[in-house]
Amino acid sequence: MKFKLHYRVYMVLALVAASCGGGGNDAADGGTEEPAADVSAGGSTADEAIPEAPEMVYASHILIPFEGCTQAPPDAMERDSAFELLSSVADSIEKGLLTFEEAAGKYSSCPSSRQGGFLGGFQKGQMVPEFEDVVFNMPEGTFSDVFETEYGFHVVYREPAIRVSHILIAWQGAERSTVARSREEALELVESIRDSLSSGTLTFAEAAEKYSDCPSGMNGGDLGPFSRHVMTPAFEDAAFDLEVGETSGIVETPFGYHLIRRTE
Repeated sequence: MKFKLHYRVYMVLALVAASCGGGGNDAADGGTEEPAADVSAGGSTADEAIPEAPEMVYASHILIPFEGCTQAPPDAMERDSAFELLSSVADSIEKGLLTFEEAAGKYSSCPSSRQGGFLGGFQKGQMVPEFEDVVFNMPEGTFSDVFETEYGFHVVYREPAIRVSHILIAWQGAERSTVARSREEALELVESIRDSLSSGTLTFAEAAEKYSDCPSGMNGGDLGPFSRHVMTPAFEDAAFDLEVGETSGIVETPFGYHLIRRTE
């Protein structure tokens, strides 16, 4: 079968944990991915066009199963009662009586409830069709109506996603750091880079390639798209506060000092 929703949730959360400090790669917050190796049949040549990446969406949801649906728990309620409950919950969210995260934590039967309903990112073909039909046709930052899949009734919030590049300057003792510089030396260096960016002596991509301690530096600091709930809080807050084309001040996380530029 194409996909079991609960199984998918566990996999997504495992991937999110890996990208946020629980896995084995370095990140903007300690968790960006290393550039992928070429695993195509025979590789590619410089003259071949790089295919466009499939659309990735980020979403949170609330799941209320009912009697007879796939993976329904023994105490699942009747179908009409499940619909009425989720409709009431959705109404409370719309009126501001509950946040989506609070409602997911209290009512959702999906394991993602422990993350406020957050499912992470996924592409077409990874969720059941009824779920994808709703999510991929929603504008970012909006809530769905109550809808049904074989697993029960859902309400979905499509998470807004942004894209940034960053420069990470770590110090000895920072999380995952392998550098020997002191914290004071790291601060002096990141201040110097900030000044070079302000004066136009270096472009952001040039500075990232030359100085960044994150593997993304080889790609000009590009981290790809991500939503909230993925990066470490200080990094996430700074990134989402930026307008497209704007560069942050110096941001400190457990991984070091960052300069962040929003690109999308």
